[in-house]
Amino acid sequence: MKKMLFLALGIVLTASSIPVVADAATWHSSNIPSHLRGYWYARDNHSQGVHIYKHSIHYKGEKAVKVKWHYVGNHKYHFKYSHSQGFTISMHYYNHHKMTLNSYWHDYVR
Repeated sequence: MKKMLFLALGIVLTASSIPVVADAATWHSSNIPSHLRGYWYARDNHSQGVHIYKHSIHYKGEKAVKVKWHYVGNHKYHFKYSHSQGFTISMHYYNHHKMTLNSYWHDYVR
């Protein structure tokens, strides 16, 4: 009886110690991470920039678009919007002062 109890306890402890990881492959419609949000100036043209809100991205001179995002790994994120026909916006976040986007100006600073 004690052996069965210890065996059951061991199985429960083993099963509960398996880490649960977030699925990075899913697209999120929740808030864009706070460290990415704010206004980013184009490094080579400070009159241009991009504003990243909680749920949308707004390039200066264009309409804001609601996006879904997903973390790719190594500080890289992808964004997509409903009318993009499969096109994704790629972002590489270096630190709170620098990031790159696959857009015309490419390098952005705060």
